[in-house]
Amino acid sequence: MFDAETTALLPAVLEEVCQNVCRRETTARTHVASKILEAATRGETAMSNLKQVGRRALGEAPTMWPSQPNRRPSQESGAKSS
Repeated sequence: MFDAETTALLPAVLEEVCQNVCRRETTARTHVASKILEAATRGETAMSNLKQVGRRALGEAPTMWPSQPNRRPSQESGAKSS
């Protein structure tokens, strides 16, 4: 069990790390939250450490949106290039 300070810190770190992640991206947010929680359980309770863990987890988080190949707009619309 965490102390009150750590308990309050965990959601604050999650929100800061995921500030640019849509709330509907529950898969990514859950992944980040679990990694932050794992780190805190191991005793890493400094905010800077938890943010680092969260950012790393965000970079490797699965997403519910499939990757799209890089295309130029002209390719997507069917327009011909000059």
